[in-house]
Amino acid sequence: MGVDERLSLDAVSEHTLIAVEHRHRYALARRACAGRRVVDLCCGVGYGTGMLAEVASQVVGVDRDAAAIDTAQATVGARTAATFVADDALAYLRRLEPGDVDVVICFEGLEHLPDVDDVAAQLVRLVRGGAGMVVSVPNSATFGEENEFHLTDFDLDRARALFADLPGVTVAFQSHAEGSLIRGRATGPVRAEVALDGEQDLDWANHFLLLAGVDADVLLDPADAALHLAVAPVNHRYMRGLERANRTLQAANGRLVRERLGLGAAGAASAVLRREDELALSREEVRQCRHRIGVLEAELARLADETTAARAERDGYRRAHVAVHSSRLTNLAARVAGHRFPRS
Repeated sequence: MGVDERLSLDAVSEHTLIAVEHRHRYALARRACAGRRVVDLCCGVGYGTGMLAEVASQVVGVDRDAAAIDTAQATVGARTAATFVADDALAYLRRLEPGDVDVVICFEGLEHLPDVDDVAAQLVRLVRGGAGMVVSVPNSATFGEENEFHLTDFDLDRARALFADLPGVTVAFQSHAEGSLIRGRATGPVRAEVALDGEQDLDWANHFLLLAGVDADVLLDPADAALHLAVAPVNHRYMRGLERANRTLQAANGRLVRERLGLGAAGAASAVLRREDELALSREEVRQCRHRIGVLEAELARLADETTAARAERDGYRRAHVAVHSSRLTNLAARVAGHRFPRS
């Protein structure tokens, strides 16, 4: 898995949307892990394993990436009681017995596994044996994401199908949301009211969490709003970052136009827009030309067929004429009648 697909310890500590949503999932799961033996499957560099280790009696982080496990052991393992194992998820689960673990956590890992259905079957086996499970998958199919590291693209139906044979599975929906927060400079608990307006658009949640063998009512009622409060300032920073990136891109485009065409800033901007229009027009012209070529090729094929048929008919007439002209019976009848064919 590439670095862009795995959050580093520095990245997950930042105030970004992706970091907040990752921490939020572990904060929710941590409440189901107090005093329990926990396996954090597909743990990456172990930032979440460390959060679980603050309350669990025992935590093992498992990941097939040996480099990530080395990082986790040298950092999170050095400051917490968490231990880490480099192993394949399916192989590790197959060796576990239900009595070996109390809760299995797997966040944003199943979509990377080639044997996801086999891994799900092992999780079902452990849950039926008394273990708890909290897993999450991204809603990548609904959003049409193209991620080279995802071997399975989930939507709500595919996520539910993972554990269709396991009764009592609760689906929770993690969405990016905004709200308003009024505060002073002091830190501490925040009183918050979260209004949930029905269940519309849950298919468009950013992530699906599937819970079994844990008290989902306690974890999800009332709805967890940590992300709701955290996202508003994060979104502002994110949008400002996009604005700066767009301005940088426009400046780079203008500089390229000035260097190539020798135009000023205003002229460069106009030239960029004009060039974009010309490109769009050129693409449409190419599309129309290709369509016209297709029509002409079809017409040429039809004419070729008609020409072939006409030539075949002409050749038939010629053969009939030659046959009649050179027939002995024809010559004999002509001589009796006093007629002679001219010599050709």
